Amino acid sequence: MEPEDLLAPGGSLAQVVPGYEDRPEQREMASAVGRILAEGGMLLVEAGPGTGKTFAYLVPAILLGKRVVISTATKTLQEQIYYRDLPLLAKVPSLKFNAAYMKGRENYLCLRRLQRAMRQPPLEGMEGELREIVQWAGMTKTGDRSELDLPEDFPLWRWVSARRDGCLGGDCPYQRECFITKMRQRAAVASIVVVNHHLLMADLAVRDLGVELIPRLKAVVFDEAHRLEEVATGYFGHQVSNYRLEELRRDARDLLGNKGQGVLRALAEATEGVFAPFRRAEGTYRLRSVPLEVSRAFKELRRVLGALREELRGADPAGEAEAMKRRSMEIEGELEFILLSSDPEYVRWCEVRGRGVFLHASPLDASKELRLRLYPRLRSAVFTSATLTVAGSFSWFKSRLGIGEAEELILPSPFDWGQQAVLYIPRDLPDVNSPEFLPLATREVEKILGITKGRALLLFTSYRNMEGMAKGLRGRIPFKVFLQGEGPKTKLLEEFRRDTSSVLLATASFWEGIDVKGEALSCLIIDRLPFDPPTDPILEARCERIAREGGNPFLEYQLPMAVLTLRQGMGRLIRSRSDRGVLVLLDNRVLKRAYGKTFLRSLPSVEVVTDFEGLKRAARRLWNGSV
Repeated sequence: MEPEDLLAPGGSLAQVVPGYEDRPEQREMASAVGRILAEGGMLLVEAGPGTGKTFAYLVPAILLGKRVVISTATKTLQEQIYYRDLPLLAKVPSLKFNAAYMKGRENYLCLRRLQRAMRQPPLEGMEGELREIVQWAGMTKTGDRSELDLPEDFPLWRWVSARRDGCLGGDCPYQRECFITKMRQRAAVASIVVVNHHLLMADLAVRDLGVELIPRLKAVVFDEAHRLEEVATGYFGHQVSNYRLEELRRDARDLLGNKGQGVLRALAEATEGVFAPFRRAEGTYRLRSVPLEVSRAFKELRRVLGALREELRGADPAGEAEAMKRRSMEIEGELEFILLSSDPEYVRWCEVRGRGVFLHASPLDASKELRLRLYPRLRSAVFTSATLTVAGSFSWFKSRLGIGEAEELILPSPFDWGQQAVLYIPRDLPDVNSPEFLPLATREVEKILGITKGRALLLFTSYRNMEGMAKGLRGRIPFKVFLQGEGPKTKLLEEFRRDTSSVLLATASFWEGIDVKGEALSCLIIDRLPFDPPTDPILEARCERIAREGGNPFLEYQLPMAVLTLRQGMGRLIRSRSDRGVLVLLDNRVLKRAYGKTFLRSLPSVEVVTDFEGLKRAARRLWNGSV
């Protein structure tokens, strides 16, 4: 059976999917994916919103009858595929498959570390939360933290999670009950394995050590593929924080007891000596050189880590002592690379968050690592997203990921953007860098919300603009205003959907991966073109490299990145054939600068209006005169 037959009107899928809609673009994509999976090769598919791309690759992957890995950028999509889409497909009698779900090991409970936390609670004032985790541990079959609905920054989880740093492998007394082991066992016999890009890149990063996280990686579908370079950059670099050394010291203290007090005190002092000079205001900055005091402190830290390894000789249990020695050597090696290496292929930078100092060395060209570690392992690869092209070309995406020969397919959204949406760019607003921009833009937004009767999502490129506009709108508009950070993301979205006249203001994490259908999201407002700040260390270093090689950093790197981000943001507006809405871009540089044409050519084909009267006329057309 061909995948397009299952997806056809009256086909098997139509019998089990509520409100099933025939989508010719979906069938075209399914046919191309099925051919690549069967014959081998690479396929790039840009599938606009409403295409139904998830079923378009899941159906041929299942019909293949062989193992296929599905990789996503976000846990949200990963969970949607495993908990919603695959169970629907399992109702189709002709589709037989066994699916598994894999996350990074830090998402799972470590039973050995939990026992240690019970003996010696790591954080004062969290005894109640620890008891809840202990109770849950006796009931859970997966050990997945998502079952507990914990906040992302829940501090206790770090002490009981199955991080690689603390894993004893075959020496662990809980190996048979280990949730990581069980996860891998389920994946080993599954035909469809749902992972995320972070786990897949972590798998590639440790395979040189003889470790395999994802079994038999031969055929992969990369959804949300526009995020691959970002994730690969993180995993093929090095990162060491003061927290990592503090955790090593705590674990060593539990193992050595009074015997190690001297060396552990010295480790705390040496750690502070290395990291304290980097502790500036919160944020990120480039490391162009290492201060002499840090070099001296690192020399002392190496001596102390060597002394710690000596203390660990003969410590009991031997498996834990050996694992700790390996951890100390890994940390020492990575810090040496970050602080002392002059490899021109990497950019060194520092991130300060609270009392945490994170030192990084990130590759300038992640494509080299992908060509070396990933592509030779694959027989078939599909890269798909709603945003892979710039001005209709895959060239930028292919160059960033080092993709050579590949089939290419662009499938436009089945939505009629010309009838369903209008783009408003207020020509008379001041430049976004002017101090007058935010107050005048706030007044403009107030007028726009009067036309749309609220029902708006506002996306910002900075917290400063978001908070400034929220302050300016509250008390002046008759609609409830939700602000990112004032509640969990899922709860904010639920309340935004429920109160259909409300207004939600948000930043980066809301630019993609959220789906709000219907009148609750009838207006999407973006404050400015989403260029990354020029001071971002990785961006700065990559631009310098392009310039050294005679290229144009803005046209070859910064502009394409901003175009894809803007397209992701604007894709939040129209999510079904019945949706109607106003797109608003407050940054009129898109009209006044030469590069603006590249943005406009990359956006859906809609009517563009530049004055408020034109917006009112267009809105009356959209909503049949009801505004």
